[in-house]
Amino acid sequence: MYHDHSDMRMYTDLVDLNRSFLGLLTEPGAGRAAPGLGLDVVIVEQLRRLLPDEIEFIAATPGLLACFAWLPQANLLQVAEIPAARPPFPSEWRESARLYVTGVLTWLWHLDQHGWPCCALCAGFDEKVPGLPGEFDFARILTSADFAVDRLRARFTDHPSFWADLIRSARSGDEELRALSQLTVIPLVLAEECSAR
Repeated sequence: MYHDHSDMRMYTDLVDLNRSFLGLLTEPGAGRAAPGLGLDVVIVEQLRRLLPDEIEFIAATPGLLACFAWLPQANLLQVAEIPAARPPFPSEWRESARLYVTGVLTWLWHLDQHGWPCCALCAGFDEKVPGLPGEFDFARILTSADFAVDRLRARFTDHPSFWADLIRSARSGDEELRALSQLTVIPLVLAEECSAR
């Protein structure tokens, strides 16, 4: 009997991307980049003080913790290739961020190619967004990453306590609180989807 493990693979990749994003947030230079990412410097400092198992808990949140600053009605191609209006990130940190963005764009492109159903839930974009398969081809990802890096943001920063609650839950060690904290991502993603329509 054949089992399709694509959803599990997608989740494993998601956790890897979240772990990398958290690593990016705790690199030297991230403190100066924090306001551009939509995070308070205090949150970045709290992330730096977490233990490895606490970082792993946050990385396992069932939603991508990074996003791009979207333009109204923009598809991924437009977001990736229109330069951001804000000042660029500090140069010593920007290269790490660009490598991360290349990974995210590759993952999003791959998700779209396979049409996996939880794409919108995990990645925060509608898999039927026009312009992805035909226009945003794999060969353009590296070039697009140079523009997209300056649009990188922490996701769910519009929710005032999401990041603080996640950090508090990670430190608590309380498995029930941790599970509830991770599940708060689902209504936040649904709210994103509703506001985008």
